[in-house]
Amino acid sequence: TQSTGSSGINAEYGGVQGAKGQKGSAGKPGIPGDAAQTIQLNPYIVAFHSQKNVAPKCFDGMTELWTGYSFMFVDGAEARKWGQNLGGAGSCVPDFYPGFLGISDIDAVTYGASVDKTVWIATAPDKMDLNYQESLPRRQLRLKSSDRAEILSYISRCAVCESIFKMVVVHSMNNQVPDCPDGYVPAASPNRMIAGTNSKEWTGYSYWAREVNEYPLGVMTDDPAACLLYYAPNTIVECNTATCAVRIKISNWLIDVNQDVEQYSSLLYYHDAEKFVSRCRVCHRPEATNIQYINQ
Repeated sequence: TQSTGSSGINAEYGGVQGAKGQKGSAGKPGIPGDAAQTIQLNPYIVAFHSQKNVAPKCFDGMTELWTGYSFMFVDGAEARKWGQNLGGAGSCVPDFYPGFLGISDIDAVTYGASVDKTVWIATAPDKMDLNYQESLPRRQLRLKSSDRAEILSYISRCAVCESIFKMVVVHSMNNQVPDCPDGYVPAASPNRMIAGTNSKEWTGYSYWAREVNEYPLGVMTDDPAACLLYYAPNTIVECNTATCAVRIKISNWLIDVNQDVEQYSSLLYYHDAEKFVSRCRVCHRPEATNIQYINQ
């Protein structure tokens, strides 16, 4: 019969328990796990307008949702007028639908009347083109004809992007491009990939509103869309259900408050007026450029 030994003695084998051994070497790395996935449930949706007939690009780290045509507002009969915030997705229509207004009552839905117009951002002229206004088509361009390609050449393209970071716009109220606030860095230009773009940063001109038949329809000045890349004060493309025309309309811009505009009685070209317009810059937090994105 085996007896039970005193503490520290293994009665079965009779030996004394040894000291604790040394720590072993590290094992081999395991198989990599699945990448973590972050879902942004409330992302920022922004629209960029190139003022060219080439679509702009979303920033690195943004997701492009669609590209399209830069839609501004509807100029309907009987005071049926409304505008789109140029920074919102509704201002970028995926396909060019010039006469999409319908009228509904209890009995029927009718197609938009010929007097109802949709208004689109026109492409900005080249700064050196002093004959730009004279070169614009003076006739109505018919949509269902070979004129359609010419119409599209005058309409700005746009892109709608999903972002996890927000941007801020700064207006200088003078003719100098402002700096970003402390803690912010300049945003890239949405047109940085378009040939002929001079600046790789988003700087521009402080835009406020267009005016059509005494109705001002514009953009919030705290929206990046209020910083248009090009100063193009007068031109829009106005369409009804059958035709389009390039129009010269009144536009409103923030001005350089340090200059006396009234002393200049005759501004022959928009190039001359440009120096009286407030400049602007779009910025974001520097951390936005350091985010790592993994495509699954």
